[in-house]
Amino acid sequence: MHISGKIGIPVGIVMLIIGGLVAASAFGTWEEAGDIQTFMSDPSTEISQEFTDDDGEGSAGWYLMVEGVYFADNNENNITDACEGLNITITDSQGNDMNSTSGTIYCELDGKTEYKLQTLDRDHVDINDGWMIVGIVCDTLDNAGMNGYWETDRNENGEEGEKWVQTGENDRCMIGEKYTISSNQEMVLFDRDKQAGLEIQGLLELCGGLCCAICSLIFLIGAVISGFAMKPAPQMVMPIGTGGGVVGGVAPTVPVDPTATSSSVPGTAVFGAGPTANVDAVESEESSTEESFSPTDSLKEKFLAGAVESVSEGDASGKE
Repeated sequence: MHISGKIGIPVGIVMLIIGGLVAASAFGTWEEAGDIQTFMSDPSTEISQEFTDDDGEGSAGWYLMVEGVYFADNNENNITDACEGLNITITDSQGNDMNSTSGTIYCELDGKTEYKLQTLDRDHVDINDGWMIVGIVCDTLDNAGMNGYWETDRNENGEEGEKWVQTGENDRCMIGEKYTISSNQEMVLFDRDKQAGLEIQGLLELCGGLCCAICSLIFLIGAVISGFAMKPAPQMVMPIGTGGGVVGGVAPTVPVDPTATSSSVPGTAVFGAGPTANVDAVESEESSTEESFSPTDSLKEKFLAGAVESVSEGDASGKE
């Protein structure tokens, strides 16, 4: 297998596993977002909450809930029975009244607003828990879609109807400010912003995990194809010469038999490991060297000897 496959396949498998784990973690995050009691305060007549906005993009706010039933109006005065005699105030840390800027209370029955509140309760809280939404505080994003009004309009066929018009006048709350909500009856505060944050986190985990898994799968397939399709690089084989020679500047390593005698291990310089010297052969080589001494070499020696004698006589006469 080519080196690209040997490296790419393990890397692709690890990335694929990581992507799968990240995507799977999204379901755990959504399960946490579905635990309603995590975001619900204890029932009280006074609740204080600090407004935060970690990402700086705005807040989904808090749902103000009291015990009651949607659309209940036994005395037919267009006010929800749960709101009869209800008095709610919203103040900041300085005691300033923030009802008109930081939140809205919905108690009047107009035939439409209560449907929107009921939908919010069903989608994000629990429609069957006995608590109903009567107000929304610090929804600076208008996540609930409640900042607007109904307007009578006619469609293309001339039929009269009503449509919801967004005003863009979202709740205004200051980061780090502590708001106190007081009521003359028990209420709970549902932290919709914290729940929405977990929902978005789960969505990002799912998308990120799937993208990582898909890219890893493509990378893994490419690594498998390249690993089996491409031929491995040829390995360099250095030939070893015979007779103890050096090839390419590297002396070959010749295994030595520990039981071998000096006469059976040729070409080694270790004393006792090579064959014994043949004296007759050495003398024969010296005699052959003497026989190969040519007349020219003899004349050169005589000339050099004469030159040396001349130099010696010149030095002697100079001293006299």
